[in-house]
Amino acid sequence: MKLIKRLRAFTLIELLVVISIIAILAALALPAITGALTRGQASQTLSNARQIYLASFNFAADGVTTGDPTFGWPGDLANSWSDWAEGIVNNGYLTTNDFNKMLNAQGVSRPANTAPTASTPSALSIYKVKDSSPMQSIFISSANFVTPGTALVPAALPFGAKAFVAFRRGGDGLVYQGAQATNTTLFFDTVYTALDPKLQ
Repeated sequence: MKLIKRLRAFTLIELLVVISIIAILAALALPAITGALTRGQASQTLSNARQIYLASFNFAADGVTTGDPTFGWPGDLANSWSDWAEGIVNNGYLTTNDFNKMLNAQGVSRPANTAPTASTPSALSIYKVKDSSPMQSIFISSANFVTPGTALVPAALPFGAKAFVAFRRGGDGLVYQGAQATNTTLFFDTVYTALDPKLQ
């Protein structure tokens, strides 16, 4: 007598259950993955802001040391983005390509050969701080920090309403959650309305 072996296989219902479980787990993990990517990109933008701060600080310190009135903080010598950018690049504090790289972030791209004097696009906003400005004055922020003291614009680049970067004249900066943009005392000792205007 010949024995017939039956093949064991998954039923359609078992496959659907497994696929459903995988889909639920993926849906739960997606926000965490997206948040981690945003935090990583914001950290890189903060690092870029720090490099620009160091170049600007050295530029201003050299002006104080040498007495050269063409060296200084943006608010002391620049009326526009192009004045400030020309001073930083033409005096060798940043190269043109490094300057452009530091102004890039998620969704905001400056081509390598863009002239430093071009104000757009830029992932960072530079404020007209002066040597006399308080140390807690904002010096650099991510460009999605559109109106200080108000909520972030969801469609604003580079991070929408998820996060923003802020760096103070005193040399400290952090990546903040988007909801913290409306807190006027969270990371500055003075209200946002006292901040210097942005370079345009």
